[in-house]
Amino acid sequence: MNSDAYHAFMLDHATGALQPDMALAAELHILLSDRGHETADIWSATRDAIGLWANEAKALEHESLPEALELALGDFETVPWKKGLSGVHYAKRGRGKGRLMRLDPGQAAPEHSHSVLEATVVLEGEFEDGHGVYKRGDLVLGRPGVRHRPAAHGNEMCICYVAQDALPFWRFS
Repeated sequence: MNSDAYHAFMLDHATGALQPDMALAAELHILLSDRGHETADIWSATRDAIGLWANEAKALEHESLPEALELALGDFETVPWKKGLSGVHYAKRGRGKGRLMRLDPGQAAPEHSHSVLEATVVLEGEFEDGHGVYKRGDLVLGRPGVRHRPAAHGNEMCICYVAQDALPFWRFS
């Protein structure tokens, strides 16, 4: 993953600049990953030291935490999964377009790209996308225009939380 994009994402989380579904992805990464927790601590301390913390943003700190805890503890057996056209199963989560994605062992989605930033956090199993293999707690940031092919890695089902940034108002695709 691009280190600059990762740190920009985590700084946006620390300053309250992420939209709710993306903030939920950041909270999951922080809860489930030592790297996420350490990075969040660094950016929170930096934010406090240079005064980037607006009062409105401070009120939103950890707003996504209850839902993140619920997903981190995941009882995925009771989730109302819906099968997409590609055979991948999805379930709505979050306050916008955030969703859970379930890939059965050996299953992959078709190769594709997005017009906006996509954040994926592995909740169960392992995930690969043609750029790397990721485990529970890993955050994968898919940059706009970069093609990927999400797939379950190994012989286990993979469950991820997936969020996409909002489209800019001036963009129609």
